[in-house]
Amino acid sequence: MAKTYYFTGGKTPPETFPAKGLAEAAQRVLKRLDGALAFYPRQHEYSGFSDKGYVGLREVASARFQHREGVALPVENIAITSGSMQALELIGRAFIRPGDVVVTEELTYYGTLKLFRYLGARLVGIPMDERDGMDISALEERLRLLERLGLKPKFIYTLPNHHNPTGAILSARRREELVELAREHGVPIVEDDCYGDLDFEPGVVPRSLYTLDGGENVVFVASFSKIVGPGIRLGYLCAPDRFLQDILAHRWDLGTSALAAAILAEYLREHLWEQVERQVKAIKARYDVLTKAMSEYLGDVASWTRPRGGLFLWVKLPDEIDMAKLAEETERRNVRFDEGRKFHYADRVLKALRLSYAHIPLEDIPEGIRLLAEAVDAAMRS
Repeated sequence: MAKTYYFTGGKTPPETFPAKGLAEAAQRVLKRLDGALAFYPRQHEYSGFSDKGYVGLREVASARFQHREGVALPVENIAITSGSMQALELIGRAFIRPGDVVVTEELTYYGTLKLFRYLGARLVGIPMDERDGMDISALEERLRLLERLGLKPKFIYTLPNHHNPTGAILSARRREELVELAREHGVPIVEDDCYGDLDFEPGVVPRSLYTLDGGENVVFVASFSKIVGPGIRLGYLCAPDRFLQDILAHRWDLGTSALAAAILAEYLREHLWEQVERQVKAIKARYDVLTKAMSEYLGDVASWTRPRGGLFLWVKLPDEIDMAKLAEETERRNVRFDEGRKFHYADRVLKALRLSYAHIPLEDIPEGIRLLAEAVDAAMRS
């Protein structure tokens, strides 16, 4: 069977998954929790008798934020979720009714777009550049226009760090302007930091919107999936008091697994930054091989971002390329990628694609890109 080259999805390097450390943590946790796991999460002190989830993992989330930002997330305002997508679903269900306006970057993660569309939101996309993120001047113009039309957005959703799909990092100045503008218009911000800590160089990420805002108007969303592995399905949100109970009122799953959360908390208390360092090193190695192969095989045809972290490369192709033909040609060559239109808020056809490089074996990257280049050439000549 021919090999398939998967440049899709937000998966992480398999070799960095800390199976041994988690197994050892599980032994300790099971002895400690024992019969406590016979209770639903909200029925036991390990969750603070609440729907917020295992206290120990909330404490890890708070300490993680403090390490980077210099201030801790308030543990009582953190809720553990099944990945960051459940956090976004709970937020969406609390804020959005059919026909409500939600503001996003013009390009953003297609899973979030699907969720917002499912909830009936009217999406307003804001232009962005692929280095410094959302254009705040354009956002201000759009907010003023919506105000004149009598429409107030339910929230502004943004991926400020290692943006998916472009890799942009919202600049410090734009962050300050965004926080001020949101306050002026009375519109909350949902800050999705799913790719937080996947930094290729130190000091590349400015202070978070949550920190700049003081935690009054920003709902912060993050994940453990990208620093450990998506299969653990554990993320979290931190919301101000005025939003938190409304958000948690939409939780019907009776809470995330206390066992999974306790095992992860036990492991990360001692190994969080060691794990992050190992993850980033493996991802950066793949990025270096990928960009070298891109320069060799597609340097004369395509252009791409130079991400400073994260999992994705955003690639722009010539206007004359037939994207449907490209899909056919890559299918024949067993190369998989995510087409650019999936990430556009209005589902617009784009001569662009996203390559996810963190999961594919290092040795497969050059051949996968060579085959992609062959397919691009064939699609250009069609």
